[in-house]
Amino acid sequence: MIGVTFPRVLTAEWGKLRALRSTWALFGTIAILTVALAGVIGWNANRLPGASNTPAEIISRAFLGIDVFSLFLGAFGIMAITGEYSSGLIRSTFAAVPRRLPVLAAKAVALAVLAVPVMLVVCAVSLAVSQSFAPAAARLGPGDPGVIRAIAGAAVAPVALALIGLGLGALLRHTATALTVYVLLILVAPTVLSQTLPESVANKVLKYIPVAAAQALYAVRDGGNPFTMLNPGPAAVVTAGWVLLALATGGIVLWRRDP
Repeated sequence: MIGVTFPRVLTAEWGKLRALRSTWALFGTIAILTVALAGVIGWNANRLPGASNTPAEIISRAFLGIDVFSLFLGAFGIMAITGEYSSGLIRSTFAAVPRRLPVLAAKAVALAVLAVPVMLVVCAVSLAVSQSFAPAAARLGPGDPGVIRAIAGAAVAPVALALIGLGLGALLRHTATALTVYVLLILVAPTVLSQTLPESVANKVLKYIPVAAAQALYAVRDGGNPFTMLNPGPAAVVTAGWVLLALATGGIVLWRRDP
């Protein structure tokens, strides 16, 4: 269609995302709860004298909320497209953009552009609040090894899972079905695999599932313990692969079927 360019589609999807009050309510809630949880965990870990405060422990405490609230961002990614199916708005969207794939790409870009900066701020504040209860000598600064990478990884990880949710939403188009599959993939599959596979196989396989790869983006090695997660570089590649797989699969089905 003449006049339908990707920048215009992106502008439209960006406008939809910003116009929804639920978008700001969700991100505001996630921000407050993530920082509050980091503070409570940091306080609890340091309320007794002699608490251990290795870099790995400090970062793990600060970003524990990221693991929890990734589910909310995944649901947000799913509903970014299934909500249009349930309301019927998707027909108008595809009438304006018959090729369809630019719609999914624009939704993905708009979601990432909005979510990454918000999560960067949330993660930086969470780390500061969580470690404020630790002794001053143990606190981490931006110049300490792995800190900037951990903050960036903690910000990107839930956004990647949200994009996987977006791909599932495009693939399945029903909110309840997509949410069920997302929860099974993110929460249930790791537990089932860890209990059913031989330990030697599970240790090799589990680190490649989406949630483990995403967590490896912000995990910090503790020299005293075995570290079974992927290194950050390979974890980024695996996480990106899952995102591309979800979006590509959802995009192919979106392109081939009726709205």
